[in-house]
Amino acid sequence: MSEQVAPPPPPPAGAPNPSMTPPPPPAPPSRGKAFLGGIAKQVIGVVVVLVVIAVGGFIWNNLTGDPSTASVGDCLVGEDEDTLKVIDCGDATAQWKVVGKVEDKSESEFRASEGICAVHPTSEIAYWWGKPGGNGDVLCMEPAAG
Repeated sequence: MSEQVAPPPPPPAGAPNPSMTPPPPPAPPSRGKAFLGGIAKQVIGVVVVLVVIAVGGFIWNNLTGDPSTASVGDCLVGEDEDTLKVIDCGDATAQWKVVGKVEDKSESEFRASEGICAVHPTSEIAYWWGKPGGNGDVLCMEPAAG
């Protein structure tokens, strides 16, 4: 006569099941892939930061009316580098309208040349902006129609 053995009772809820073996731990990533992935993430991070800085600077200059953003046809208000700013030509306070722009001139070239805006006969004032000791641009301006 053979005896039948009853299966063991199931473990209580929440208890580990001894008949199941735990899964093997995940394989560690390859050092080469992890290294290249880390470099790529760093490069992307640096690029993102540089783009944010550039866009922020562009927006700041345009929101503050920085004269460096002026183009032919734009209007400005002010008399010197501390007060000169780009404004809407429809604004009653507009004093100047840009009739020409001479690019890539040093400050000393600007100061030495009285006729730098001579090709713009309606121009009554010229304004140079750029990096001191470096080159910049000259705005040739006429009085704004008021």
